Amino acid sequence: MLKKIFKFIKGYVIIEITGNNKERFVNMCLNNFLNIYDVVPIEDGLVMKTDRSSFFSMRRLVKKCGVRVRIVRKCGAMHTLRLYHRRYGFFAAGAAVAMFLFFLPQYVLCVEIDGEYNADESEIRQVLREHGVYPGARKKNIDDLSEIKDAIVFDIDGINWAWLYDEGARMRLQIQESSPKPKVNDKSTPMDIVAAHDGFVTRADVYRGERHVSIGTSVAAGDTLVSGKVAVFPLGAEERYMYVHSAAKVIADTVRTESGKFSTTETLRIRTGRARALLTLSIFGRDIDLFRRVGYADYDENKIRHDLDIPVIGYSGLSLTVTTAREIRQVQRELTEDEVLARASEVLEERICKKLGARAVRTDEELAFAKNGDVYSVELRMHLKENIGIEVPLNEELSG
Repeated sequence: MLKKIFKFIKGYVIIEITGNNKERFVNMCLNNFLNIYDVVPIEDGLVMKTDRSSFFSMRRLVKKCGVRVRIVRKCGAMHTLRLYHRRYGFFAAGAAVAMFLFFLPQYVLCVEIDGEYNADESEIRQVLREHGVYPGARKKNIDDLSEIKDAIVFDIDGINWAWLYDEGARMRLQIQESSPKPKVNDKSTPMDIVAAHDGFVTRADVYRGERHVSIGTSVAAGDTLVSGKVAVFPLGAEERYMYVHSAAKVIADTVRTESGKFSTTETLRIRTGRARALLTLSIFGRDIDLFRRVGYADYDENKIRHDLDIPVIGYSGLSLTVTTAREIRQVQRELTEDEVLARASEVLEERICKKLGARAVRTDEELAFAKNGDVYSVELRMHLKENIGIEVPLNEELSG
């Protein structure tokens, strides 16, 4: 690449050689250390490139070999300047582009926020503006990037990581929200353990607290299984209690039920094969729709964004978004009874599983249904073996 640039600055000539002694002429040029290169044979001669000084030194060799030389094209910086020396608009445009590229890295033309977050975007942009980051701001007036990062993290609830990237005319803020911390009860706080669901108790391991549940009994949701109020007095003595944070593992056979209505028809989205490209030009953060007429009643979209990045400088403030719209045709398909029930079972099973605690084991399931026209009413009963004990604040009335 650099060689091409130097050759253009120095200037070169593309010439065509014809005659009977073309090969001898090339050899004599090489023997006289003339700079010729990119020699290409054509139908009745040769085409080659040479610099300006070598071209003028060829005259005596041309006469000696009896060949004919024709200039195909002159190339180079000086030739270009002579060609356009009176075209002032061309030079004015070049000067404007040069000034644009010179001043471009000194300003912020657009601010983008990346990452998944639930925080108010206007609040985030307000914090950035307070630290000098907004469209049209001069970069020399922007606060230290680490200071901006700390302000985003500490001033906006829920964000635990942030960083600001300088990408030429664009400042890009990458943020990440913190996951909600699981609620951990203080072990010194008195707690009861109650049943989260109706069930038949098959195992009860009590590690701390007073047992209120027996193996082989049925319990209802909300019943106290283990109390955090423990009696510490002998029979007939004055009542005395201590309060503990109950701990136990209570396994029970449970039945979870979910139901729903499901149709015998299914809507399929099938691509017709027709597609159209929609273009959106973004200039310094402002979108301009170039071709947005789709012409399809229903379609899927796929967007690809192309940013114009300038070497060394970075993002230029210009980008082109190509949206491919693919036409969709909706087709109704009739489902068999087995297909309806299979899909219903999958949906209802997913609903039940989302409500289960860890390490619940499915032991059996029953699927009941009734058909009314094109609609099936389906109920799924899932039999489980699970830990039904959950911690709740101590209730002295129920524990007493």
